[in-house]
Amino acid sequence: MSTPISLKHLEFFVRIVDCGGLSEAASQLNVSPSAVSKSLTAMEDILGTTLIKRTTRSITLTDAGQYLFNRANKLLKEFDETLNTTTGYYQNPQGELRITCSIAFGYARLVNLVDKFRNICPDVNLYIDLNDNFVNLNEADYDIALRISMAPPQNYAMRKLAPIRWAYCASPGYLRKKGIPQRRVDLVDHDCLVYPGLTPVLKVPDDQERLHQLKVRMPIQANSSLVLLKSVLEDQGVAYLPTYLIGDHIQKEEITPLMLDGNITCETHALYALYFPSKYSNPKVRAFIDFLVEELASIPAWDSWIPG
Repeated sequence: MSTPISLKHLEFFVRIVDCGGLSEAASQLNVSPSAVSKSLTAMEDILGTTLIKRTTRSITLTDAGQYLFNRANKLLKEFDETLNTTTGYYQNPQGELRITCSIAFGYARLVNLVDKFRNICPDVNLYIDLNDNFVNLNEADYDIALRISMAPPQNYAMRKLAPIRWAYCASPGYLRKKGIPQRRVDLVDHDCLVYPGLTPVLKVPDDQERLHQLKVRMPIQANSSLVLLKSVLEDQGVAYLPTYLIGDHIQKEEITPLMLDGNITCETHALYALYFPSKYSNPKVRAFIDFLVEELASIPAWDSWIPG
């Protein structure tokens, strides 16, 4: 390139896309529309490609423009974070913190945790993505991924935040009609609400100690714990759900945890915070993870009902 593209060129370009037009971008940048137009033209001349197709009413990114926008947006955020950290920002968490989290945990617990965190760090704004698909932090613009897993991926730095326990449960109304099971094998006489792949398969040994799968009634199968929770609350059957989802309902006596074969909960998973080691130097990332570690260090609020 005969002339290097500066950060100001990138800032102008990103602002044009964000604002949806050159005049709008100029107004936010407090410069003239011609300055914005010249900056965009200079970038396109240097790169030898069209970045934005312009009409009198709208703008449209080309493929090259979309690629540059994605990379430039991320670059400008990282540059801003670097400057802030270097100038003493280390002691004062602020700015946007981007978090991705599973849908059920985010809906049931993350909002309350975020509220407590913002009382401590009011200058941090949070962007929350609820997504049950695993998000590759190499490819997505997130600072922290909160994930519930039996075996978290090893290619990230991580902090274990809390154990995740599960319990069989039903509503008091359902149990009054169908009776209270005492053993897992008793579930053959109940309506089982099933999350395929997560709800344990019921097996019993025969005389030769060989395990055989029990056939149970499954009037509802769903790939969402929130759907099963709603079904339990509506007296539709017995479900195997995480305690972070049912703890509040148990304390309100809207749901009854079942003691099956002498066990009331099962601990198979844990909640982890995944992040890149380089991100931990950023005070907002470190502050949020440290907050979660301290907040969930003893018994999480959602497990306070479990007998000691």
